[in-house]
Amino acid sequence: MGLHLCYELALPRETTATAVAERVRLLHEAATRLPFAKVSSLVRVADTEALGDVNIFDCSLEDFFRLGARGRLDAINEHTGKRADRLPDAVGFAVHPGLYCEGATLGLAWVPPEDEEGDPLRGEPYVWHWHACCKTQYASVVSDEHLIHCHTTLVALLEEAIRLGFDVTVRDETHYWETRDTNVLLAEVREMNRIVARVAGAMHDAAGEGVRTEGAIFDHPEFEVLESERPKQP
Repeated sequence: MGLHLCYELALPRETTATAVAERVRLLHEAATRLPFAKVSSLVRVADTEALGDVNIFDCSLEDFFRLGARGRLDAINEHTGKRADRLPDAVGFAVHPGLYCEGATLGLAWVPPEDEEGDPLRGEPYVWHWHACCKTQYASVVSDEHLIHCHTTLVALLEEAIRLGFDVTVRDETHYWETRDTNVLLAEVREMNRIVARVAGAMHDAAGEGVRTEGAIFDHPEFEVLESERPKQP
């Protein structure tokens, strides 16, 4: 539960794999010039490779990208409900904007196109495409300034992708992308923090002292204020 910066990257399907790799390399180079906490190395995977045993909660940024690449195939076994251990042809990298912010993956994979719901259109010609979401909301646990830093640094990288010729689509749940107003970003995040704090507080009270409840919102320095704060009247 939280606010995300969601985005899609694409290049024309007739773009050669060599040209795709070079375009992504330039984007990776741009990422290293931005003030991210960490940028992974550039990763290339092929459809002959398997992901292997990777724990999403404790993995390198490189494996975080590989996890994202596997998810682009949506290869879930209908009988077991588990994802098939296979990867598409893909090239990209991952970044960590900062403390309490999720990592973000960027790149391109040779995958089936998707419908408006994000489901793969099986049987259709493959395309160069990537989509991902990064939950930036809990960077506010550190400070408003840290939230702004994390969110706007990722926005700057998406702007660089546009400059490099990627087809970029952005859905920003904080509405910063379309407004470029940090006051809007802060207001949207505070309101969602208030909602999450009330839900988390209620769950904690219902569970009782003998049950441990965890979540980034509990680390917010204003958690108790947020928990008791009422929504603003329209």
